[in-house]
Amino acid sequence: MERVDFPAAWAAINGGVNMIKLKHIYKSYSLGDEQVDVLHDINLHVKPKEFVSILGPSGSGKSTLMNIIGCLDIPDSGDYILDGEYVDNCTENELSEIRSKKIGFIFQQFNLLPELTAYENVEMPLLYHKLSPAERRERVERTLAQVGLADRMKHKPAQLSGGQQQRVAVG
Repeated sequence: MERVDFPAAWAAINGGVNMIKLKHIYKSYSLGDEQVDVLHDINLHVKPKEFVSILGPSGSGKSTLMNIIGCLDIPDSGDYILDGEYVDNCTENELSEIRSKKIGFIFQQFNLLPELTAYENVEMPLLYHKLSPAERRERVERTLAQVGLADRMKHKPAQLSGGQQQRVAVG
């Protein structure tokens, strides 16, 4: 089956490429012998700088949808186009690169490493980029200062309030 170039077609109609485009996304999970359909024919278009809320009752598929958008999970079928590029058939390394450069998450549980300081938790993802130690230090210090935690760099998550932990996670 030949793929339609959705980004180009949408750009012609819409006057610009969507940042996120989901087209006919389906996702199910096996629960023992039972198959549970979680997402059924999801279509979503998000333009650059547009804010979107995903609402629904518990168990309605919000987290599954966010995991697909965040390249943490893949749909069973459908097309996912991020910033004009298909991500459906990306390798795990390519998905990791996308998550590193194009996707940001603030998890409900902040997922900070408890044995690391605020500085080290912010620095961790930067270790995967080819930055010098001085560049990493400058970025981490600037980021923590921007979120009001310059004086908490050496504190571990257990020594920070929930709001402070969230700001470290955003960093």
